[in-house]
Amino acid sequence: MRLNAPLIAAVLATLLCLGVYWGHRTGAFRVPLLDRLDLDAIDAMFQIRGARAPADDRIVIVGLDERTRREAPRLFQLREEQAKLIDAIAALQPAAIGIDVLYSSPEINLPGAVVEEVRRAADALVAKLELKTPQEAAAEAALRSVIDAVSGDEKLAAAVARAGNVRLGVLFFVETEVEAAGAFEEPAGLGGARYGETAVVEQPFERRPPRAQRYALVPLAPIAEAAAGLGALNVVVDNDGDVRRVYGVVEQGGRYYMPFGLAMAAAVLGDSAQLSYVTSETSIGFGGDAFDDLEVDERGIAQLDFLGPAGTFEHVSAVDVLEGRVAPEVLADKLVFVGRTDTAQDRYATPFDRVMPGVEIHATLAHNALHGELLRRASPYATLLAILLLGVALSSLQLRIVRGQRSWYVGVGGLLVVLAWLIIMQLLFAVSGIILELAAPFVSIVIITLAALTTSLATEGREKAQLRAAFSQYVQKTVVDRILDHPERVRLGGVRRELTVLFSDIRGFSKFAEKLDPQVLSELLNDYLTPMTELVMRNGGMLDKYIGDAVMAVYGAPLDLPDHPACACRTALAMQREMTALNEQFRARGLPEFAIGVGVNSGPMSVGNMGSQARFDYTVLGDAVNLAARLEGLTKEYRAAVIVGDSTRNAAGDEFVFRELDLVRVTGRAGTARIFELVETAERSTMSADYLAAFARGLAAYRNADWDDAEHELKALVAKRPVDGPAHVLLARIQELRHHPPPPDWDGVYEQRSK
Repeated sequence: MRLNAPLIAAVLATLLCLGVYWGHRTGAFRVPLLDRLDLDAIDAMFQIRGARAPADDRIVIVGLDERTRREAPRLFQLREEQAKLIDAIAALQPAAIGIDVLYSSPEINLPGAVVEEVRRAADALVAKLELKTPQEAAAEAALRSVIDAVSGDEKLAAAVARAGNVRLGVLFFVETEVEAAGAFEEPAGLGGARYGETAVVEQPFERRPPRAQRYALVPLAPIAEAAAGLGALNVVVDNDGDVRRVYGVVEQGGRYYMPFGLAMAAAVLGDSAQLSYVTSETSIGFGGDAFDDLEVDERGIAQLDFLGPAGTFEHVSAVDVLEGRVAPEVLADKLVFVGRTDTAQDRYATPFDRVMPGVEIHATLAHNALHGELLRRASPYATLLAILLLGVALSSLQLRIVRGQRSWYVGVGGLLVVLAWLIIMQLLFAVSGIILELAAPFVSIVIITLAALTTSLATEGREKAQLRAAFSQYVQKTVVDRILDHPERVRLGGVRRELTVLFSDIRGFSKFAEKLDPQVLSELLNDYLTPMTELVMRNGGMLDKYIGDAVMAVYGAPLDLPDHPACACRTALAMQREMTALNEQFRARGLPEFAIGVGVNSGPMSVGNMGSQARFDYTVLGDAVNLAARLEGLTKEYRAAVIVGDSTRNAAGDEFVFRELDLVRVTGRAGTARIFELVETAERSTMSADYLAAFARGLAAYRNADWDDAEHELKALVAKRPVDGPAHVLLARIQELRHHPPPPDWDGVYEQRSK
């Protein structure tokens, strides 16, 4: 059995892709660009899904924007002004205020030593008990003004304390690829960023949250201690420079810290103690039964579900809040995020926006947490399964039963597999928030397809070229194309099918061959075989072979031909008409005229490539084939142009006129066969129904050994048609039987005398 090389190549390519992906995912080696393609695929899925409006209006961003920079530039420079902004926001009674600004170092308007000298001078003036002069009072006031001007940190801490619901940001220096340093002493106020409940479980590095190094940018202790909570401002910057994830957990010394956006979302719970995390768990406990747990990976990293580009959440300019131009209901009971939205800094590239303000990323996390929207990456095992299923689907397209249908089935099938995979990915992403890896399965599709295609071109392409070269000699081009679409039909070894076979032969050709020059004989034979072969192909037949001057043709193979008996009959009659035209040409050239006999028979036979693995021919074998050859030989004995078998006569239909000639026992075959002369088509026949009936009566009388009645009927026919060969043959046989009577058990069957 011939191996299906494209199928084997597709299966091996599938196994290779499975192994390479698993090696890449486990870190045994890295496949260049695979992760980058995956990131691009996530961005594409966001773009296809499109932007969405927030689920509710409880998140508002107060932006330090360009208009604020123009109208209130001091808000960017002085913490005293920022304290006023906090007071203005707090006056509108929001649920929580999140300040996306780092206050890790003191505000320095004057050198510290100078500030201290001013403070001592002011205190000295205050200590004077006697009445101050106007000049001294003015000096004290001036000194107090200077002290007030450099007290921004104290004023900010006081504003944070007054508001009572301010969350501040901290920035950890996180090491993600290697083990970070050990525990460090927790700075004052950083405890406000801890998870309420935690369970530190010993796990390998790849299943532990990222660990912070020895230091972090933490708000000054007075400011941090005045805040209602803190949260990490860290975001995960992927290899392409874009942000799609945030650290859901940062570890230091067995302490777990929450992200800034989650700290803000916890304000809705009223108590961040309801946030919990266990090492290596793929979820963060959030609010008990009131909310869904938050999906993270084994390292506690959260995949954000971005709603859209910058401006998706409601924005309010900080200067409008500061100047009292914002209605109370805009911020009342809202989660208010305060951060830079100008073009100067704190911008990140995200799937929807190349310059999204960092504060919107934290707002997105809060929205995802409140509405259970964090995306979930499918397990690597799901990707392995996807590669396997896609490989099975693509490999199944290489089955001969598929490739044998139409050549384009494989291409269209492969395209449908790709489209189905992309649609499934997008639906899971948009509806369920599940991210299936695209790159590895998609690259696998390409590799598997290329492996199968290359192998097909190298093996089956060569086989098709051989088939085309072989069959183009015997059938029409359109039939060759159909054979190439169904190569399994011409495999080595036969299949049993109902077909029709035609044999034609030049009568007395050997005598002509003896008398003619070999060159002339060759030209004459070519002039004869060329049109005869064209007639075979034109009527849907396949030229099986030339046997000297004989032609053998098959109808109904290699491709199905429903009316193969009729097609063979049309060919036989066309050959006789073509022979008449050829004889006129031969006569004009001084060449001898020929007569041909044609035998046609239908029946079950074995068809396929017969021979050895090294050399074979596509042909037919079987009793029905042998009978067709004997029928062609009988045309000489019955002086009939075309003789067909009983099965052909029954299947050819009313298009043709037949007459029964005899019952014969052919050479080399047991049993008897009823044979018929193919007279002509019904339209062209010159034999009347009465003439055919008279011949049938004469034949019946002959079989009954009623020589007188038979002779009477047949002589009347010969008188009408002196060229009626079969009638002459029966008359001659009657004369012989009169002189040599048959035995008493004679059954009327004629024994063929020659092949």
